[in-house]
Amino acid sequence: MTFSNNKVERIGFGLILCIALLMAFEPLVRLHDPNGPKVSDAFELRAGLTQLQSELRMIATIEPSPASGASVSPVTATPAILGPLPMPFSLRMASLVPWCVFAALAFALLALVDLLSFQKGVALLSLAGGCLGAIAVVHVLLLGSDVQSWTENSMLKAVLTSSANSGLGARILMANSFLISPGVGLYVLTSCLLLVPLLSFTHAVPRLRSVLRSDKRVPISQTIHIRPLNSQYPAETCTTLDFSRSGLQLQSSLNHYYVGMEVYLTRNDHTGGPANAEEHGHVVRVEKLGNAGCHFAIHIIPTV
Repeated sequence: MTFSNNKVERIGFGLILCIALLMAFEPLVRLHDPNGPKVSDAFELRAGLTQLQSELRMIATIEPSPASGASVSPVTATPAILGPLPMPFSLRMASLVPWCVFAALAFALLALVDLLSFQKGVALLSLAGGCLGAIAVVHVLLLGSDVQSWTENSMLKAVLTSSANSGLGARILMANSFLISPGVGLYVLTSCLLLVPLLSFTHAVPRLRSVLRSDKRVPISQTIHIRPLNSQYPAETCTTLDFSRSGLQLQSSLNHYYVGMEVYLTRNDHTGGPANAEEHGHVVRVEKLGNAGCHFAIHIIPTV
């Protein structure tokens, strides 16, 4: 895919990618344990999740002590569930969340570098980072749900096995204090990285600029020679439907034009006439006419 030459679009992509990178310093995951609420940015995320796993394992392995003086009858005693409940798979794999976040930030940085230099894979790099960010969001949401379900089941087991344990209430309160959810930074990081390819693939910025153009268009027919920058597409001579100071709309018998295509055009082109200077532009709108060709609009890139 050829990257757009639209200056406003490039600046917008740069700002979006910078915002995505700044989310490394914002709360990515919100944790709550018996010590109170915590927020983890990119630099504390791994340590926070590791501590959460350790605390949950510690609570799970606490064995309830039988109440003093309680009579035990082999006939009427409630059958005990042996051993602690296994931790959910999402909690055992919690270490994947930091890796997904770091990879998403790395793709954001690579996309920004590519935007400032090669301009070849900005959209694809951002898309890859956005997918990793989305995986991290889903994983954290599953973590929150699984932790809540696991602690409830663990406490139910404790109630069944030691209904007279004096410390059971404190243990239940401690287990119910564990909460985990995505932070605003993770949502913004993922949204920014997915926004770049969305705007790039749909060419929303050039389309919007063409809709909001302020230059008056004049319906005059003029012969224009179009030469696509990509040599795999043929050059042709078209006729204008209207034009303005910043662009023109043409009718073509071909259907190979697409939004974002860079072209060179020569006005009043005719055989044997004086040669005019080529102008640089890119296609901002295409209206397909089936087998009859298409109407397309070109924005003229001003020379500096």
